[in-house]
Amino acid sequence: MHLYVKHATLINNCYPEKEGEKGPRSSELSYLVFYASSRPVKLTKVGLFLEKKVERDIAKARKQNNQVSLEIIKALIEACHRDLNLFSKYVVKIIDMMLETKDIEIIDLACQVFVVFTNHHDGSTLGVDAELTSDYELLLKKFAGFCAFENTDEILKLQMMYIGQRALQAAVASVALQASNFKVQLDLILSPLIIALSKSKNPANALAQSSNEDIDMQQSVIGHETLNAHDVEVLAAKTTSLLFSKANGAAVKLSLGPLFTFMDAEGKWWPSHFAVAMMELALDSLQPQYRYLLVSEVLQQLETSTKSSGANYIMEKHASLVSILDTILNANIPLVGISVLEVLNSLFTHLIKSVQEGHTFDKQEKPTESLAYAIQHGLVHSIGGLASQTYYLNQLNDITGFIISKLRVGNVALESVEGLPIIEYRRVVLKCLDCVTIASSNSEKEAQKEDTESSNENTPVYTNTVTMDAWVPALGLLLDPASETRVDFAITLVHYLEATSENEIALEPYPKHTLNQHGDILLVNALHQSIVDWIQLPNIEVHDITAIYKILASLTHKFGADGTIKAVPLVFKIQSLVKTGVITNTARQRAVAAIVVEWLLMVAEFYRIDSLIQYAGELKNKRIELDEYSPIFLLEAECDESTFDALEPDNSTPVDKFVDRKYVVETLSKDGPLRDEDDTEGSELESKLLVEWGSEASVNHDRTFRIRTSRNLSDLKAKLATPWANAEVNNTEPGKKQTIRVDNLKEALLGQIQPTGGSSLQSLTNTCLSKRPNETISDMSSLLQSLSLGTDASNTTSLVNPPYK
Repeated sequence: MHLYVKHATLINNCYPEKEGEKGPRSSELSYLVFYASSRPVKLTKVGLFLEKKVERDIAKARKQNNQVSLEIIKALIEACHRDLNLFSKYVVKIIDMMLETKDIEIIDLACQVFVVFTNHHDGSTLGVDAELTSDYELLLKKFAGFCAFENTDEILKLQMMYIGQRALQAAVASVALQASNFKVQLDLILSPLIIALSKSKNPANALAQSSNEDIDMQQSVIGHETLNAHDVEVLAAKTTSLLFSKANGAAVKLSLGPLFTFMDAEGKWWPSHFAVAMMELALDSLQPQYRYLLVSEVLQQLETSTKSSGANYIMEKHASLVSILDTILNANIPLVGISVLEVLNSLFTHLIKSVQEGHTFDKQEKPTESLAYAIQHGLVHSIGGLASQTYYLNQLNDITGFIISKLRVGNVALESVEGLPIIEYRRVVLKCLDCVTIASSNSEKEAQKEDTESSNENTPVYTNTVTMDAWVPALGLLLDPASETRVDFAITLVHYLEATSENEIALEPYPKHTLNQHGDILLVNALHQSIVDWIQLPNIEVHDITAIYKILASLTHKFGADGTIKAVPLVFKIQSLVKTGVITNTARQRAVAAIVVEWLLMVAEFYRIDSLIQYAGELKNKRIELDEYSPIFLLEAECDESTFDALEPDNSTPVDKFVDRKYVVETLSKDGPLRDEDDTEGSELESKLLVEWGSEASVNHDRTFRIRTSRNLSDLKAKLATPWANAEVNNTEPGKKQTIRVDNLKEALLGQIQPTGGSSLQSLTNTCLSKRPNETISDMSSLLQSLSLGTDASNTTSLVNPPYK
């Protein structure tokens, strides 16, 4: 009957008559394509006829006809892709039937047709046509099954896996992916991809970034001589990357679900290499506005995990999730939209919980506590990573303020916080504060380096560091009853001061005044007072002495000349505590007095003052000879003893050789680069250095550390540029549009000709514009008089009453 139907005749004519001929007959195929493209309504009948024919040919094992049928469908899709929906369901059914032939050549050709089909299919009929939707999902499931194909023939196994991965990538690249039920397609596609990547020896993110190994989707597996397992892995990684790149906000959570489920089912959480690599792949692939959702999903996994599967399993999962967070937050990729303080609070809460579970917070890894160490220090490093990216202007101050508030400064009677001893609790918090300080300073230096290397001179440089006054509320820890807490906080503060100090600040010919902000002065004053009180504590230990010296040295490195000048009265105040007998223990006396000598040596070397180096060195040697010098600063390694009595049990020699303040002040004033350019004799500097610490003169001296400028502020005021003030405008040039001057406008209004000498209004304008900024207006009455419209007293013209009638 079909012999009398034109489309059936045209289709049948495309098949070769002789056995062994490959491909359809070209002229007849061209005619069929022309017929179908010019009569789109016939495409449905063409598709139905091809489906029936393929079904018969498969049943009779006509391999040649099946290959021709696929070529015909491919040609029709490419020529009639605008009307693809008219016969798309027949295409899906034909491809599905071809996959059942178990013939590698037909299956490969069917995969090529599927690639062409997905490239043109917009998915508008998916979800509308239930039959098409079901057939399409079944087809995806079959291709997904090829990704895990098993056979004793390794070549056939690789070919089938390659075909499956090609088809899945085509499905992901298609617009139809999100046109219907995204979750169903995602479950079918993502699982085989994850399985393939989990078996690879290479990290998934590294495979996805293999730019020199781009896979040609049109390349047939037949004759692919270089095909190997690595090609399949690269294809799977690139498909996964493409899938994440097309995910929107809601799809991110759906995309991560199968990954978490797979790692739960297969126990792939630890070691964390696979989980971290997969999340790095997702981070690199996601659109920038959705990257922050990775942090939210991982934190949710931490919240919802329970101990039902065993404590060790949960520890492995927690350690892996923390490693993922650590990687994401320290990846130097901005997470636009992240809620910084909410994430910070969540990270800190999990950190405290990890310590509460009986795992002591240790600074060094122990073999028996490797998982606990990975969790605790991974969370600390994640908090530091959160501070390494700037998302709003005052972010670092907010993070620092949040962590300092957790220190519970001022609660002397507090013995425990959240079930932890106060000392251990503060050790954890201070570690977080230290990590935030280091991470923020490193990121700031990198940003400044990039701005410096930038070729654009107009690129603004934004500094976003922790301000000095943010540390003031925490200075109370320097007087904490626990020596460990005092020292830990001091070391954290030293790290901050050193990290934010300028390089080579001491090598300039004249001092650079850096202590000119109110918050800086506030911190330095409070810190000096805390040092005086700290050094008089009854339970001060050996490590406190080294911490005090480090703080004094870091203040000089941070503020240069200003920090040194302010520290001189403090240092000699510390010496007076020994000299006057306020500090009675001889071992403590020697240690405290050694701080002064060591600080002088540091200052002398910092400013390269040879005479001071020689003086301090000789004094140090004399004390050593007389057993008046503490061995704290003589040991190359850090001292293991904590108490002074244990450090020097047999030495009771008091300090008798003290630093001569007059000589030190004179040396710093004459030989050191501390005096200003206008202080040629150094008398002003000498008066500052001789001020007694804590006196009224010292308070007045603090007032001199303010923002100073040598510029005339009136020069910075905005001025009106008036290049036309004294210029004469010539409007007589031919072809040039005439402009209206003030005189012309007045002439039109007054109806009379004004003198060419210029009006009083013009003279007032010129006078005001030519006035120097420093001159003041002499008299208001003269200003009002100059507003007169004319010099003719008989002129009664008014601005209120018009001159015309």
